[in-house]
Amino acid sequence: TDWKRDRENSPGSGDGHPPMPSTVDAFVRLVEAGWDSEVARRPHGQRTTVVVHLDVEQRIGALHLGPLLSDAERRYLTCDATCEVWFERDGQVIGSGRSTRTVSRRLRRALEHRHRTCAVPGCEATRGLHAHHIRHWEDGGSTELDNLVLLCPYHHRSHHRGLITITGPAGRLVVTDSDDRELHPGSLARPPSNPPPAVPPCPGPTGERADWWWYDPFQPQPPPSTN
Repeated sequence: TDWKRDRENSPGSGDGHPPMPSTVDAFVRLVEAGWDSEVARRPHGQRTTVVVHLDVEQRIGALHLGPLLSDAERRYLTCDATCEVWFERDGQVIGSGRSTRTVSRRLRRALEHRHRTCAVPGCEATRGLHAHHIRHWEDGGSTELDNLVLLCPYHHRSHHRGLITITGPAGRLVVTDSDDRELHPGSLARPPSNPPPAVPPCPGPTGERADWWWYDPFQPQPPPSTN
C-alpha cells in the first residue's frame, strides 16, 4: 500500500495499469517491517543484516544474489547502517575493513532527546525512526550529533528519492519540497491517502438545494422632517 501511494502520482503512472512493486521494493518493505519490530523490542540494538555489493568507481550497488539497486535505494539502505567493508577482486574476497558510520547507543539517545518525532516539520511519527546523515556519510559527512537527524521511513525514502531536501546543521534544519518551498510545522507532512469525501449539497430549511444570489440589503430611511 505504501509503495502504491508513493508512486501513484509519479511520471508514467497514468497508463491505466496499476503499479507493481519489484523484488527490490518488496525487500525494502520487508526490512522496514523488521526494523519497526526490532526498534520496539531493542531501541538501540543492531538491525537487519543486508549484504550489498558496491562498485567503488561507478557507485553501482547490487544485493547479494539479488538485483541491482538504484542510487536512491543504495543510499537509503546504507544510511542508518553498520557497514562492514569487504574488498573483492573478480568476485573473490581479498580483505576486509572495519565497521563504519555506526550510530552508537549514546548518540542515539541524544538524538531521541533532541528530536522526539520525525524531524520533518508537520510529521509527528515516533516509531521506527531512522538516524539520517544530513551530509551523507559517503560524501564525507561525519557521524556527529550536528550531522544527524531522526526521520520516519516515509520521509527517509522521500529524501533519498529527491522528493524533499534536508539541509543543516541539525540545530537549524531546513526542509524543502520538490518545488523548493520550505516546509513549516503547519505544512502537510504527507499527501492524503484517501480521496475527498462525497459531500451532498447543503439542503435549505425546507429541503431544497441552497442557492446564493446577490441582493440589495434593506436601507432604513431617515425619519420625516417636522419642519
